[in-house]
Amino acid sequence: MSVRATISDSKSEFHKEFPYVIPAIYRKLADELLVELHLLSHQKNFKKDSIFAIGLKEIFSKFTSGYKPSEHITKLFDAICNCNGFNPIEINSSSKQLVNKAKSFTKEELNEFLSEVNNETKENGYYSRINAIGIYKLVSELPSLKDGKDEEINKEINNISELLGYQYSRVEKDISMYKSNIEKMKQALEIISLNLTSNKN
Repeated sequence: MSVRATISDSKSEFHKEFPYVIPAIYRKLADELLVELHLLSHQKNFKKDSIFAIGLKEIFSKFTSGYKPSEHITKLFDAICNCNGFNPIEINSSSKQLVNKAKSFTKEELNEFLSEVNNETKENGYYSRINAIGIYKLVSELPSLKDGKDEEINKEINNISELLGYQYSRVEKDISMYKSNIEKMKQALEIISLNLTSNKN
């Protein structure tokens, strides 16, 4: 029987694969995702499905906006995934496929598709905030909701949460916190950019 890896083991593997200095503003993201994926990898009922893949990609891409050097972004994502036993190629492929499908889905077609997926994986219903962001991204890609009002979007998120057996209040809270943190990140990057510009002048 293999010894269960600790967070320290995962971090050690991460630094071996990504031996670069992470800019301070992005360090918290990397650490939080690394720990979160480590914990999820040990959850018996957790399933690495398409919604999870979309959520993980969306969180990572939004919070690495402006990351430099840009050629390190893919390496960073791969290292965070690999050190916890997640396959970054599968995550990217699974995310891309479902996002592309959602772009041509009606709300009914998306619900039908997710219902089929849920029926296949009933025993794997573990919820994480990454799933919530996956749902949010999926709904935002639906053509009928591209310019939809917040209440329409929230109604569809509620429908999907119910369909997947997730508590809507929890999903809503995680999405709200995610949007708030994105805004804070944007503001922080703008301040850094302004400081850099003023220092040059």
